[in-house]
Amino acid sequence: MRGGSVLGYVYVEAIFYNPFDYTEFVQGRRRLEDVRRNGLKALVDTGATFPALPEDVVEKLGLPIHGEVEAETATGRERVKLALTVIQIEDRTAASYIIVRPRGTTPLIGVVALEQMGFRVDPVTGRLVKGLPLML
Repeated sequence: MRGGSVLGYVYVEAIFYNPFDYTEFVQGRRRLEDVRRNGLKALVDTGATFPALPEDVVEKLGLPIHGEVEAETATGRERVKLALTVIQIEDRTAASYIIVRPRGTTPLIGVVALEQMGFRVDPVTGRLVKGLPLML
């Protein structure tokens, strides 16, 4: 899978999990098929610090909102909600805060999650390359 480039943009298939359900799965108290999750095509944005998900996906997954902060986004300085999720790309996962964006916006993977999973973007091929992960 390793991602793909379309006109200079890199997209990957990512699975976003409810962090409480996922923790129960890791602890053996829940089956993986019972974990709330959503597989999405996400834009890899090396200019973004945190991942971002549309509000409707956040609601569907039941992601806990951890508050509101002021942040610099692609649309300028604004107050944004932060939620917590677990992200999987290929065989690697990372727990990460995400920025909640308006409904219908493109899911993003930012550098925090990429670095946690040990991925980098090869600028020549526009594909993800595995390195050593900070988290497994």
